[in-house]
Amino acid sequence: MSINSRPIYYYKEKKMDRTPKQDLRFIKNENLIQKTFREMIAENEYSRISIKELTERAQINRKTFYLHYPSLDHLVVACQLKLMEPTLQMITRTVFPDDAEKIIQHSFQFMAALDPVDKKILSIKGKIPDAKSPSDLIRECFFEKYHSFPEYNHFESNLIITYFSVCLGVIYRQWEVDGQRIPIEEMIPLATRLILHGLDGTGLTERKTQETACSDGSEVCP
Repeated sequence: MSINSRPIYYYKEKKMDRTPKQDLRFIKNENLIQKTFREMIAENEYSRISIKELTERAQINRKTFYLHYPSLDHLVVACQLKLMEPTLQMITRTVFPDDAEKIIQHSFQFMAALDPVDKKILSIKGKIPDAKSPSDLIRECFFEKYHSFPEYNHFESNLIITYFSVCLGVIYRQWEVDGQRIPIEEMIPLATRLILHGLDGTGLTERKTQETACSDGSEVCP
């Protein structure tokens, strides 16, 4: 089973093979490891964090860490999945494309509400082979739920899902890069128009059509 395969609770399921689910000490240590990692990632770049430093700061031994995670990269994936879980669960409860606007709204509100540490964790790229980024996880979740649409074959459906998920991610990232200068209550409707209607949603193509009609004399313009 791939480290990034579903179900989401892969790590917990694997660990339950060795540790009773009701083992409060195990749960406490796991929470401590993740809490300590968050504190360290707030202070340093990921590349400067080591298991040795993390365990010393958490006051646990390395054997305890490895009982939970094979490596720091696996810890990162677990933290990313934990952060992404509300969005992934939301997708499983929606109907696409009927709930496309709801998905866009939730995604923007969820990402905008993340604190800087959460965003930093989601941006980390580890060295686990075939590891999936958060955006890949969202797209995979769509693929798993919507194998195909009645009007389209499997490959055409893949393109539709890819278009929607990629556009959503790229538009959000650009909004972040620009410092979220557009208020979120205005950004969500704009993103919705762009994703669902493309350039037509901006009104630019309609204006261009009118200008062309005026220039070639096919319409009487003011």
